[in-house]
Amino acid sequence: MDSEEDEAPPLAVEIHDNHDADNSKPHRTDDGSVGVTIITGYLGAGKSTLVNHILNSQHGKRIAVILNEFGEEIGVERAMINEGEGGSSVVEEWVELANGCVCCTVKHSLVQALEQLVQMKQRLDHILLETTGLANPAPLASILWLDDQLESAVKLDSIVTVVDAKNLRFQLSQRHSSSSFPEAFLQIAFADVIILNKVDLISSEEGALQEIEDELHNINSLANIVHSVRCQIDLSMILNCRAYDATHASHLEAMLEETKSLSSKDLHDSGIRTICISESQQVDLDKVRLWLEEILWDKKDGMDVYRCKGVLRIQDSNQLHTLQAVREIYDIIPARQWRSEENQINKIVFIGHNLNEDGLSDSFRGCTVTN
Repeated sequence: MDSEEDEAPPLAVEIHDNHDADNSKPHRTDDGSVGVTIITGYLGAGKSTLVNHILNSQHGKRIAVILNEFGEEIGVERAMINEGEGGSSVVEEWVELANGCVCCTVKHSLVQALEQLVQMKQRLDHILLETTGLANPAPLASILWLDDQLESAVKLDSIVTVVDAKNLRFQLSQRHSSSSFPEAFLQIAFADVIILNKVDLISSEEGALQEIEDELHNINSLANIVHSVRCQIDLSMILNCRAYDATHASHLEAMLEETKSLSSKDLHDSGIRTICISESQQVDLDKVRLWLEEILWDKKDGMDVYRCKGVLRIQDSNQLHTLQAVREIYDIIPARQWRSEENQINKIVFIGHNLNEDGLSDSFRGCTVTN
C-alpha cells in the first residue's frame, strides 16, 4: 500500500446534543444551502491524505466529511469511524474532531445522510464527500446537483480529483489492456479541480511536469490544476468553487474566453478529450434542448458526453443563459443580462469520448434563428 495512504487517523470524539449557542445556526451560502465537494481519485493518489489534511488543519472552518463504507482497502477510513450497533442506521456515527470538523460513514442513502447532517444543530461551512478509489463520480454528481429530494439543503459545489503525478501515465496506459476505460480517465474527465499530487517525485528534467499537465488537459481542458506535495494545499483552491452555480456565471465566461484553445487537438489514445464550439447567431431554446437531448440521451453518432458547459445567446432574450450537463442530466437557465460591451455569442464545451467537433458544430447551427 502506498505510504501516503497509510497515515494515522485524527482523534475523534462523539458529538453530543448540548452545543454552544454560537453554533446553533448553520452557516449557509447566499441561497441558503451548504456546498458539497466530491473528492475522488485513484487508489494511492493521496485522497485520504487530503482528507486527513483537512480534518487535522486549523483552518477555522467547520467542515463535514462523509466517507462511504466501501473503501476498506484504505485503513484510515475505517479507523476514523465509531462503528454503529446493529448495522441498520443510515449513518453509523457522527464524530467530531479536534479542529471542529465532523465525520461520518454512510451505509445506505446518501440523500438521507446529507439531510441528517444539515439538520444538526451546528454551524456548518462545507461538506466533503470522499469516494472510493474506484468510484465514478458521475452518479454522485447527478444526485447532488439536481436531486429534488435535497431541495435547497445542499448543493454540489465541485468535483475534485486527486491524481498521482508519478504513476498517472501508468494508470492511464491500462486502457491498452482493458476493454473499458480505467476509472482514472473518468475521474479526470469529470473534475473541476485536479490536485496533481506527489510533484516532488517527478524528475527535475525540464518539461517533465508540463508533459503530465498536457496529458491532463488533453482529457479535460476545463479543470484547474493545483500542484501539491502530500496534498498540502490551500483549501480555498477546492472549497466554494461554485462550479455548478448557474448564477455564478463569471467562471463560465472566463472559461469560455478562449474558444478554440480549449479544444484538445492532440487526441489521447483513449479518445477522451475536450472540444469547444461557438456560434454567433441567436438560437431557439426549444431546438437547443432537442439537440442536446439527442446528443446526451441518444448518444448521436456514437458520442459519449461526460460533461458539458456553456453560455447561450437565446432568441428574444436579453439574458445570458448558462448550460451545464453531467452525463444525461442537463440544465439551461438564465444567469444574468448580457452587458452592452459583451460579444453575445454561444460557446459550448464538451468533455467526452468519441466527440465529433465538426458534427457538433454543424448540428448546432440547425438551432440558430435568422433575424
